[in-house]
Order: sequence, then structure tokens, then C-alpha cells
Amino acid sequence: MSDSSVEAPTRIAIVVSHPIQYFAPWYRALASTPGVVLKVFFCCKRGAETYYDRDFGSEFKWDIPLLEGYDWQFMTSRKEIKSLTFWEVDNPNVGELLAEFHPDVVQIHGYAYRTIWRAVRWSRRNRVPTLLSSDSNGTARRAYWKRAAKAVIVNLFYRHVDGALCCGDNNRKYHKQYGIPDVRLFASTMPIDYKRLVASVGDVAETRRLFRQKYGIPGDAFVVIYAGKLIPLKCTLHLVESMRRCALQGLNVWGLLVGEGSEREALEAFIAEHKMNNVVLSGFVNQSSIGKCYAASDAVALMSWWEPKGLTVPEAGCFGCPAILSDRVGCIGPNDSARPGENALVYPWSDIDALTNCIVRLYKDHSLYCSMSKAAQTIAESQDIAVAALQLKEAALQLKRMGCR
Repeated sequence: MSDSSVEAPTRIAIVVSHPIQYFAPWYRALASTPGVVLKVFFCCKRGAETYYDRDFGSEFKWDIPLLEGYDWQFMTSRKEIKSLTFWEVDNPNVGELLAEFHPDVVQIHGYAYRTIWRAVRWSRRNRVPTLLSSDSNGTARRAYWKRAAKAVIVNLFYRHVDGALCCGDNNRKYHKQYGIPDVRLFASTMPIDYKRLVASVGDVAETRRLFRQKYGIPGDAFVVIYAGKLIPLKCTLHLVESMRRCALQGLNVWGLLVGEGSEREALEAFIAEHKMNNVVLSGFVNQSSIGKCYAASDAVALMSWWEPKGLTVPEAGCFGCPAILSDRVGCIGPNDSARPGENALVYPWSDIDALTNCIVRLYKDHSLYCSMSKAAQTIAESQDIAVAALQLKEAALQLKRMGCR
């Protein structure tokens, strides 16, 4: 005899622009979670196949599986999607496909594409709750006219959103700013694949030794890693200048910049001009190997003048790397992945002296470093895909019971 008190599985439809390397493992974890029936609807194939990235300045393909372990479908687009802009990302059949799936909750990522607005409209007409996920940052600094123009559009969108996943303190602030009530804000995280990252390295000590040997980094050096695009927004020259100042002080501190982009030439010119030998530019490193870069490092830095989230913080944290961040990075907060005084040091953006002081402090204060390193790893585990999957399941279940606003 069946137990009528047992609730039926929650059917979750996810509408997202394209297969994203950080989300695919999350979807797999969610699909294998009891009590969930999942289907992911993609607007286009970008990411699942080789494509040109303007910021990297080259073609590449992610080397981890993005379409395995969960149910998915590419939607029909109005025209070929060459870039991820509002009018180009338009899939008129999103409503038809959602109707066929019969979701209890529709989870959308962001609001920057016409297809997302179509999905929200379908959900409102059919009284299916929408759950918003984003990395939007409530502390972002913009010109007044941009804030005013955005407020009109975003307020309109949020009026039709029924709940939101909060991937951190600043993200929660953003959702509240646009009117989502506390009872419909659900704790979440921007997930990392903790187990895969750690497993990809194997013997950490040996990997660390071999990596440093390959790039000529001394085994006893204190290495600060930056991993991301080498573009003006990221202010990577700030880190290189800090490395120069550390060298002038006679400190055994090295910088490791992992990535490609338009700033590479300027970085190389600066390094050559100042005859620096304590900075390594490794180039682009794909997902299957990025863990080795973190394992060879001692701390992670983000110097951005604006950064919505900063997933390199928990990724590097998997290997015990504390974070050194400009105050413009979105993952800073007592309940986020960068917790000041616990696993992170924060400095005022563009203050090179303050950045250098943070690096020197971690380098010299062994007790502080060990404490922050341990905290970094503990916090990284709390950002794992398995944790994020359970959080999304619980949020969807609660929203299903609440219904639409």
C-alpha cells in the first residue's frame, strides 16, 4: 500500500543560456538527488563545443563533460546565436518545452536574455513558481544614470519572480533590494566541484613539486595565484607590481598568473622592463588541470575593480589557499566564500601598498597563515556541488509549497 503522505518528487526545470563549466557538475549532483526530477533547457550550444572567446582572444573547448549525468535539451533559437546578448538569445519554443515537462518550479539564471523573460512569462500564466539564481552583487558601483536605467528594467523583472537563491551576503542584498521578501530568499552557494578538483591533483606534495619545477619556481617560495582572464577589469598589473615590491624587500614571494587575455602583452612588457624573475604567466589552463595550479600555490588574489562573485576563492580554498581580495569582489561577507579575518584579507581596490601588505602579512605571520589556510579548506567544502544540490532541492520544495507571489 502506498503512503499518501509521501510527497511526489519535485520537478525542476532549469532555463539557462548555455552549458557552463561550473554548473554542469551541479546539475549532475541535483539529478542524482532523491526526490528530484530535473531537466535543463539550454538556449544555445556555446561551451559544449569549441568556440571563440573574445576576452581570451582564442578558440578553446572545456575539457570536462558538460552534458553528462542529467536530462537536457537545446531549445530552438530564432536565429543563430553568435553572442550572448539579450536579443540574440531568443528561443520562442521555451514555453512549449516547459509545458511538455510539467515543472513544479522553473529555475532561471539571471535576466539578461529574452528567453529568460519568455520563461518567466510562461510561468506566470501557468502559475508555476520561478526561482531566480544569479551572481548579481548588491555592492556593485555604477554611474547614476546606469543605476537608474537598470532599476526600471530589473524592478519590472523582479515583480514576476517568486523566489531567489542567495549565493552569498551581497547576492542576498541584491535580491532584497529588488523586493524579494525574506521568506522567499533561500540560502545557497555558487558551487564548485570540490571532490573533482582534489582528485585531479592526486599527490598534492608531488604535484606541487613538479609544477614548480616546470616553471622554475623555488620549492620554498610563497606563491600567490591569480586565475582568470587577463583583461583590464581584473587589474592583474596590480599583482605584478606587488610582486616587484616584494622582490625589492628581498622576500621569497612569487606571482602565478593563470589565463589569457588582452593584458598579457602589457604584463610581459612590465616584467621585462623591471627585469623581474618572480612572476610566471602560465597561459590558459583548462578545467582538468587547474587544480594543479592551485595545489602549487599558497594564496589566491583577486584585484578586480568589480567582480560579481569570485569562484577562484573557494576553488583555491580546496587546497588551503587563503584569499587576498580588493573590496570590489562580490564573494566577501561573513556567510560567503571570502570571510574577512577568517580565510580572507581585504584591501581597498587599487591600493597597491595595501595589497602588498596583505601578501607580506600572510607570508611572514605563520600562525595567521595556518589558521586562514585551514579555514579556507573548510569553507571550500561547504561550497561543494553536493551541498548546492541539496540547497536547490530544498528551495524548490519550499517554493512549490508556497506557490507564486
